[in-house]
Amino acid sequence: MRAIPFPQPRKPFFWDDAGEQPTKFGNVLPMQQAAQAEPAPTADKYPWPPGFAGYLAEFICNSSYLPVREVAIAATLGLLAGVCGRAFTISGKTPSLYIILVARSGIGKDGMHEGIHLMIQLADMPGSGRFLNASDFASGPALHKALLTQPGFLNLQGEFGRKLKRMSNPRDTPMQDLRTTMTNAFGKQFLDGKSYSDGEKTMLGVEWPALSFLGETTPGTFYEALTPDMMADGFMSRFLVISHTGDRPQPNESRLTTLEPGALAKWKAIVVRALPYQQSVNMPPPIEVEYENGSASEMLRQFGLECGDGINAAGADELKRQMLNRAHLKALNIAALLAIADNEVMPKINLEHAAWAINVVRNDIAIFSEKISSGDIGSDDNARESKLLAVLKKYLTTAPSPSYKIPPGMREEGIVPRKLLQQNVSSASAFLNHKLGATAALDLTVRSLVDSGYLHEIEKSKIAEKYKAFGKCYRITELKADFS
Repeated sequence: MRAIPFPQPRKPFFWDDAGEQPTKFGNVLPMQQAAQAEPAPTADKYPWPPGFAGYLAEFICNSSYLPVREVAIAATLGLLAGVCGRAFTISGKTPSLYIILVARSGIGKDGMHEGIHLMIQLADMPGSGRFLNASDFASGPALHKALLTQPGFLNLQGEFGRKLKRMSNPRDTPMQDLRTTMTNAFGKQFLDGKSYSDGEKTMLGVEWPALSFLGETTPGTFYEALTPDMMADGFMSRFLVISHTGDRPQPNESRLTTLEPGALAKWKAIVVRALPYQQSVNMPPPIEVEYENGSASEMLRQFGLECGDGINAAGADELKRQMLNRAHLKALNIAALLAIADNEVMPKINLEHAAWAINVVRNDIAIFSEKISSGDIGSDDNARESKLLAVLKKYLTTAPSPSYKIPPGMREEGIVPRKLLQQNVSSASAFLNHKLGATAALDLTVRSLVDSGYLHEIEKSKIAEKYKAFGKCYRITELKADFS
């Protein structure tokens, strides 16, 4: 298989041996090394992070058998949050992150797990393993106890979508407790302890708990698991979603497993800086992340104001309000982590850090906005109508698979069989969870769209005569104008 040379990366800053002045490090991934596979093509919405965080992301990508940019970026942000979350603060909060990587199966999501474990191994320091916890916590109390004994770590999860689906079930008490604990632990300055009748088992509370989370799942599992309740109570607003929609990349037969000496020294310096903050007691005061200049601060401030305006414009729509509620905080945390990666001694957010962080959060907002508009999140009449309208729009603009067996000319005439509608919405949560069932929910939604003028039922005899087809069919009437 032909290997495509890995693109020449930027030259990040590294501290010199005296730890005083930043010096330029050479080519972080020299071209004379074994040629690396080009990462899978990705949209411009996820460029490489600036500075040393970008170097780490490219290294993790190049260490993966299936190199995917979004996977490496998610891994890098999760790794930095897990290591640095408790040692630093930004605007009085820990720069912790909850991240979900959403991508189809078989594209290389394992590279996220392997890359993070590799980076912890390369740190090669006593106690560095405490920054990572891959436990599959079965309940809220289990996670709470882990945070009291190990107050700052990244919880790395595999197929998180299935667990998220359990969290959407109000009768699943352990998962409801876990969801509550994750909600409460995010961005807290103090986590309460646990009291037992046996005093020896009592655990004291801890300051600056810094739980970070990184999970991966497939699109179908993830979006089917989301409920309006999860959005309304602020649980999902704490998560940053990074989405990859590309195909499976070509395998990388020459994977990197070692960092350049200067890069390794830089990575170890970050870990050394964070290690004293792993103790549950006698923790040093966290290091405040500042701004390099007023422009970086103003950029993030303006983004916060923009999010506030969006919340006000959403009115009583809790889905849209929660979509924006913690967007500014997530951008602050990401920018802070980028600054820490560049300078763990005196981190300062610059314009590049701020702009990249805001871009990633805008992508997160766009993902949820599109899913809300298409009816994939929500369970009321509006969600069902939005879902059905999205199906109709796609039908008009994109030829359906031959498996639907649409008679020639039917789509071009703007006529859609009811069978196609049923096949496309019956598994959507808004229809599937309707109290009368998916079929009745579809009938009610179609009736509403007929009454609104979007659809017009055609006589079966005319359909049978012209298309040799049977079953209910509808002419799409107002939809083109509505989406123009």
